[in-house]
Amino acid sequence: MDVNEFYSRPIREVDVLQVATTEKVSRFKRQDEGWNWSYIDSLETTSNSNFNGRQIISTEATTTTAPTTTLPPNPCNDPPSVQPNFYAPGRRISVTKCYEYIWELKNRIDINERAIKCRHYQSKYLGVRFVIGGRITLPGEFPHMGAIGWRSVTDGWLFNCGSTLISPKFVLTAGHCTKASPRDTRIADIVPKIIRFGVKNLNSNNVIDSPTDRNISRIIPHPQYKPPKQYFDIALMEIDKEVIFTKALQPACLWTKNDDSYGSVATVTGWGVYKNGNRNTSEELQAGDVNIIDSYNCDQFLRSSSNRHWVGIKDHQLCAGKLDGGVDACQGDSGGPLQVKIPLPEPYKKVEGTMHYVVGITSFGVGCALPNLPGVYTRVSSFIDWIENIVWEN
Repeated sequence: MDVNEFYSRPIREVDVLQVATTEKVSRFKRQDEGWNWSYIDSLETTSNSNFNGRQIISTEATTTTAPTTTLPPNPCNDPPSVQPNFYAPGRRISVTKCYEYIWELKNRIDINERAIKCRHYQSKYLGVRFVIGGRITLPGEFPHMGAIGWRSVTDGWLFNCGSTLISPKFVLTAGHCTKASPRDTRIADIVPKIIRFGVKNLNSNNVIDSPTDRNISRIIPHPQYKPPKQYFDIALMEIDKEVIFTKALQPACLWTKNDDSYGSVATVTGWGVYKNGNRNTSEELQAGDVNIIDSYNCDQFLRSSSNRHWVGIKDHQLCAGKLDGGVDACQGDSGGPLQVKIPLPEPYKKVEGTMHYVVGITSFGVGCALPNLPGVYTRVSSFIDWIENIVWEN
């Protein structure tokens, strides 16, 4: 997905937040290029791509000499920001939603700044006093991660798959995560029931790291997913109640371009097996960087492992791993994302966390972290039409 729209620094009294449409970006550079938060001279977010304005709005307030008894403008009365219309003819709904998500992230920062200014004003000029116990923050490194839970026979939860939050009510996961094996005697029902968001540790009793649980109201595997075949391994799950985006809980964007221009390295995350040779899963969210492997070479590496359920890499799949071994997804990581970070400006990242493009869904592998045996992932960009028609059907 080309990043053609960028945002300004926090809104101030004499500034207007507007969005520029820049020249087409030929390649997304994960480290060298970042979001350009600038002031521009038009709010025409639906204008054609020839618009390339980058002027700073200079709406300087007229300076007047006021009596010393006159109070400065009350920042508590500042109106809330209005989200621009990011729709444009020919723009995909998932791209539009990505812009909206990032705008919402920035708007939360602006709201916090306005609240601080308001409290300062009330304390200094109106005599209002506040008891401030400090601001609770969460790291939010992978705030789109959701753990899919099955009811256990002991009335607890077993989290056997990961997922990616892509809207307030939908997560993206693997098709084979829509049902558990009936041979698993630990679970009471093969159909998953909840998704847990907002935590790194699934069993944390820390109030600060408290989870957000949502019931699963609808499970939608791709119509071409036919297990035990290992193709079209993708599904959507709808939750019963929308989540509210925060630093610890916000969606990932969908990578819409059917290529690997996001780079040669991506990150896989999950709560699955963390040591090869055993079945111990991690309560802490694990992350590992893996290389994107060319599909032709991947086919050669995995040829000896093909069978009647999987006969080789198809266009809607991609490979990633470390050919030297040592880093890989494993059991329990299924359905989780293969992602690349969106390079937001450092100040915003510190305040409101990070955002990512999800480029793949963990599907399957031959063993775990073995040399010359990369993992296989479902390529998200191959299913954008299907995803959009369900998640944003209206």
